[in-house]
Amino acid sequence: MSYDRYVAICNPLHYSRILNKKVCVLLAGVSWFISIIDPIPVTGVISIFPFCSRREIDHFFCDLMPLLKFSCGDVSKVMTIIFSEGVILGMMSFVLILYSYCSIIFVIIRMKTALARRKAFSTCSAHLTVILMLYLSLVCVYIIPTPDDKSHNKKAVALLNTVLIPILNPVLYSLRNKNVIFAARKLFTGKQEIFEIQW
Repeated sequence: MSYDRYVAICNPLHYSRILNKKVCVLLAGVSWFISIIDPIPVTGVISIFPFCSRREIDHFFCDLMPLLKFSCGDVSKVMTIIFSEGVILGMMSFVLILYSYCSIIFVIIRMKTALARRKAFSTCSAHLTVILMLYLSLVCVYIIPTPDDKSHNKKAVALLNTVLIPILNPVLYSLRNKNVIFAARKLFTGKQEIFEIQW
């Protein structure tokens, strides 16, 4: 999505040529491929771990970190793999997103009118909000180590990552749609007048 926003704002006249169907399929395919390949090393190592007899996970779903607490073996190898994958894949994607948004910001700053700047920024604001929330929660849960007595804080952050962000996604992305805003205003205020939204 950040590449889509980058092309739409930085190269608007070439948008349909750059983001053609082949490129979109390639971007989606690479994302799916990485998502499928990413958990294989950790899953392979965990599958041969000896686990203790406890059967209750102190979490609201079977996440990787609470599962590792049941291991009777040395988890340092898995932690190294998790940290390495997080740094390599997470930081690589974060740097690409950051680069595209820095380029977008430079283009927005050079726009002549405030209306054009506001419209361009509103195109990116929902995605940028979701990305920041997602990356902050992922870093807090999987990268930053915490002592066991603070593990309840990670549960709250994991809840943000697994429940709140997916709920906010459609809300944030649909706030730019005039029909959605009109329906929401009608629902909450009971007014049926037609209004114009300026972006």
